[in-house]
Amino acid sequence: MEDMKLYDIDSGELCELIDSKRIELRNKNEDYKKLRNQVCEIKENYPNVLALIEDNEVENLNKEECKILQKLLSLYSRMMDYEDREIFFLGARENYFYFKNLGILK
Repeated sequence: MEDMKLYDIDSGELCELIDSKRIELRNKNEDYKKLRNQVCEIKENYPNVLALIEDNEVENLNKEECKILQKLLSLYSRMMDYEDREIFFLGARENYFYFKNLGILK
């Protein structure tokens, strides 16, 4: 992806830029990959939990599935921490370029 400046792009391009950071995490961050693999494993092994999360289909979950659902939500939360950090630093970098472009920073 070419080097875009956040202050010059529309919301669709911003979403693409954020998605590119998620893809970068998947490809380069080992901890994030492990979390993502655990999520995929849960989705494959627990169809009732998958139906609830992805299709909003309410099933009666047994005790084990309830614990797995809690674990899945925890994994999603940890993944979001990585994503939020990447987006924060993306914004900080772009802030620097924006201030430099305005002449505030030399």
